[in-house]
Amino acid sequence: MAARPLDVVFDELVQNQGRGAALRRKFVAHKDRTWFLAIVLHSFAKHAEGTKLTDLEQAIVSAFRKNGYTDQEIKAHGKLDRKLPQSLRSEMFSSRFAQLDVKQNYTMAELKRDVPEIIRSAHAIPSATAPEGSVQQAGAEQGGSPSTSAASARFTIKASKFTCIHRLRDSIADPKNEPYFVFGSLGSGIAVTTRSAVFDDVDDGSTRTFGASDGCLWGQNCTAQALPDGEVASLIALFEHDSGDVERIRAGVASAFLAAAAVLGATVVAAWVAAVVAGVGAMIQWLIGFMEDDHVADNVLVFTSQAVAKQLPTAGKSYDVVRRFTDGKGDYNLTVKVARTT
Repeated sequence: MAARPLDVVFDELVQNQGRGAALRRKFVAHKDRTWFLAIVLHSFAKHAEGTKLTDLEQAIVSAFRKNGYTDQEIKAHGKLDRKLPQSLRSEMFSSRFAQLDVKQNYTMAELKRDVPEIIRSAHAIPSATAPEGSVQQAGAEQGGSPSTSAASARFTIKASKFTCIHRLRDSIADPKNEPYFVFGSLGSGIAVTTRSAVFDDVDDGSTRTFGASDGCLWGQNCTAQALPDGEVASLIALFEHDSGDVERIRAGVASAFLAAAAVLGATVVAAWVAAVVAGVGAMIQWLIGFMEDDHVADNVLVFTSQAVAKQLPTAGKSYDVVRRFTDGKGDYNLTVKVARTT
């Protein structure tokens, strides 16, 4: 795995320098989404200390183990959490989560208690197509029960193409970019994480399309499926490939989504899927901050069966959702196609 030494990036984060400074700005600017990161790092820190984990803490550690993270890696991130200065913790996390330490337990029951405030914060996130993961309701109004026809309908939500408006220029040789996307979706307790191919030689003005089995957000394996009651939320992250391990990055995203699915399943609050996915985005920011590939931007899309069925009342219909991904340097538009098959 190509990765920068954890301590190097961590020191830059604390000292507000270099690559760590950019990472710090993201956490401070989006403090309303870092609650999940705080809980994960807290769980890792307790694991590093060898103290007994709560139901929630154990679920999080187990999710990362299932996706290939070793105890050594988990403990390494936990030790960084212990080293975060309290002043920086207060900048990065809300007051409720900035105070977590290894002497405290944080349970599923306590998280469920905190859900209403987390939901309020997520709903306050702007719906504009700003970088770093704005939440956008990708459909019409919510509410009501799906009709009989809608209940039996099958849908696909899939990235169809992207256009490079302005590529990253971060080397002397100034080569063309090699972008790729990671897609993580969560709905009805199901977590799905996929990675696109790495697209070679992408220049300004280039448009590339996704293959038939590439860019799937819902349903799994790019096969049409029913949309669950409640929300389906998708986090889409754009990266520029350098020397990083793209599969390792996908595994990190998958770990975060698997942990999030466990959280959702235990708290049984379907209406906060969007808040969880926004929180996962901050966790991913932390993980990829220690890897070599450049993260360009995130977007979060939220779908409901009622909203999608209203826009697609009959089979064969589809509509596009276009989102912008930019960090002020690289600038891309991604088109996601929502289609009804039956």
